[in-house]
Amino acid sequence: MAQGLEDLAPAGLLDRMRNAAALVEGASRVRIFCHYDPDGTTSAAILARALMRRGKRIHASLSHALDRAAAARLREETNELLIVSDMGSGQLDLLEGLPYPVVVLDHHKPIRDSETIAHVNPHLDGVDGAREMCGATTTWLFTLILDERNWDLAGPALAGAIGDKQAVGGFLGVNAALFAEAVDRKVVVPERRLALRDLPLGRALAVSTDPYFRGLSGRPDAAAAFLQAAGFDPEGTVRQLDTTGRRKLASVLAVRLVEQGATPEALDVLVADRFWIEPDQMYAQDLEAYVNSCDRLEQEGLGMAVCLGDREAITKAEKLLEQYTAKVLGYLVSLESAGLFPKKHIQFFYCDDASLAGVVAGTGMQFFFDPSRPTLGLSVLDGVTKVSARGTRAHISSGIDLAVALREAASEVSGNGGGHNIASGATIPKGKEDKFLSLVDEIVGRQRGAARENAQ
Repeated sequence: MAQGLEDLAPAGLLDRMRNAAALVEGASRVRIFCHYDPDGTTSAAILARALMRRGKRIHASLSHALDRAAAARLREETNELLIVSDMGSGQLDLLEGLPYPVVVLDHHKPIRDSETIAHVNPHLDGVDGAREMCGATTTWLFTLILDERNWDLAGPALAGAIGDKQAVGGFLGVNAALFAEAVDRKVVVPERRLALRDLPLGRALAVSTDPYFRGLSGRPDAAAAFLQAAGFDPEGTVRQLDTTGRRKLASVLAVRLVEQGATPEALDVLVADRFWIEPDQMYAQDLEAYVNSCDRLEQEGLGMAVCLGDREAITKAEKLLEQYTAKVLGYLVSLESAGLFPKKHIQFFYCDDASLAGVVAGTGMQFFFDPSRPTLGLSVLDGVTKVSARGTRAHISSGIDLAVALREAASEVSGNGGGHNIASGATIPKGKEDKFLSLVDEIVGRQRGAARENAQ
């Protein structure tokens, strides 16, 4: 039996969304402004599909940041309504100065609320935006308030949640409730299986980044030899294995991950639910992979087209996925041998491509970097340095909050930063890297020390 939205999310959160939805009803043309990553791109697609369904004209943009320059461009526009998704809660000061109504649909921890903006953020109503709702699920729930026909947009929301790493260990909170309802409504069909692509096993293992197998990922010959030694045909596929064969392969790969020092949550990635999206006729994991590769290779519009169901875009995205995977594997294989630069409480590396630093840091952190320290990836660009920081659940349990650490350290060097406690980013002036890293190291050390004192 179908459940009502009141059974799936807190009343206060739904009230905020209803207030925001009232602004949509009065606009004929809606401006959409979202973050460029998979969570933001899927959010933009969800909004576009839902608003066009209601006869609204739209203008959508994907952006790396909502900074003063972006706000200045938005101020020059004559919009009836602006909806910002997967960002905005940390930029309320900029948005409150715009001369038209604004809706913010964000899941990053807010510094404050707003009296002039329709501010929708799960944190404001007791829901953890780092684990229980992402930008896409917040946006999807908002579109369900607009029209419950939008249950068929579960697929992009799932892809966004997967891209935001909220599927690791299973969905929780509002995420779990919404996706369970989508399953009951036959929009989504879950399948439990190995997290390898549907390719010959040798190639599937060699191109695997999530999970990443040290010494095998990025190395086709080594992957084939490993499989043969374990009694598997590198040219066969997972689908061709019987139940016993699949269990054996899962066991062999799990042992490999344990031996390389992968985190406990990394093992949850190996055998996990894959979600078939009935309306879109593809797996949510594949949709996320396509969108992510498009975003990271600066083809955000193509990623959004994939979410909108453009089959020609999917063909193009498949080629970009191959390019993107090769780039990520190149960095990870290099870091296996070169290692990272350690400080007392953090570790860091340099990455020429700012769009890849986060995924390299996150993948390495989960699967083979020193698990005792959070990891920062630095990309030195023209005039500024971009920073992506990733931690583990164990770090968060020990009192570390990377969003606070990067925000405070960045502000000390005339930069800015923020995000989630477990995954955060910053932009700092070029040449301030050493000072910034020392500050982050000190702050993370203090956070751990304070948590130990409180536990005593």
